[in-house]
Amino acid sequence: MTPQYAIALEDLSRGTTDWRMWGRLGWAEVRRRYRRTLIGPFWTSLSLAIFVVALGVVWATLWHQAVRSYLPFLCAGLIAWTFVSTTVIESCTMFVAQEALIKQMRFSYSMLAASVVWRNLIVFFHNLAVYVVVAAICWPPVNFYTLLVLPGLLLTSLNLMWIALLFGLLSARFRDVQQFVQAMLGIAMFVTPIFWQPAQLAKHPVLVHANFLFHLVDVIRAPLLGEAPRLESYAVVILMNLVGWLITFDVYSRFRRRLAYWL
Repeated sequence: MTPQYAIALEDLSRGTTDWRMWGRLGWAEVRRRYRRTLIGPFWTSLSLAIFVVALGVVWATLWHQAVRSYLPFLCAGLIAWTFVSTTVIESCTMFVAQEALIKQMRFSYSMLAASVVWRNLIVFFHNLAVYVVVAAICWPPVNFYTLLVLPGLLLTSLNLMWIALLFGLLSARFRDVQQFVQAMLGIAMFVTPIFWQPAQLAKHPVLVHANFLFHLVDVIRAPLLGEAPRLESYAVVILMNLVGWLITFDVYSRFRRRLAYWL
């Protein structure tokens, strides 16, 4: 193993296992964002609840779907989508926002990626309270498949870790990456089956099957609805982990030393 690969491997090992540090960083950021607010991070959940109720009833009517079945589908999809998209967007400013820290101290940069994923996971569980209320009203199935939300969250979080590292590096070098990612995610939100069922696009299935964002959402949303995620989704998410980490590790090991100069 070359020295640069060894250094990158040590960085990843220390950064991801130092859960006390990235756990504190993530929690501190959540607290900082909602300092001096009355309900703190639940403002995000309240916004989500209003969005789900207001648009869910309208779209269920327009698309001739039962409100009782559509609201849980929409709420679970938005919770999963918010977790994925917000983590990706925040990863673009992950290193830039910590410029002073990176230039003054030596530490494992991968710890910053873990803290970004962790703080958005905290917000995910806050938003999950909205789904619990919707589920109490609409009664979607709760069964053995519901437990699959845990491995779904784990697989998605592992994917978001390499995405955060890769996009963080790219954005540090090319500041236009953040704008591009935000624009693409804004479009992807409407072409990914979040507001509509995958079966509604039966004439163009490639837009569903080739959309990796759909598979990241599916392994979380389907268990919340009491359904088993598609085997295709598990296959895509696992393959993304393997290929994504290989590419990111190579890029990270090559350019990690240049990060401070890019900032």
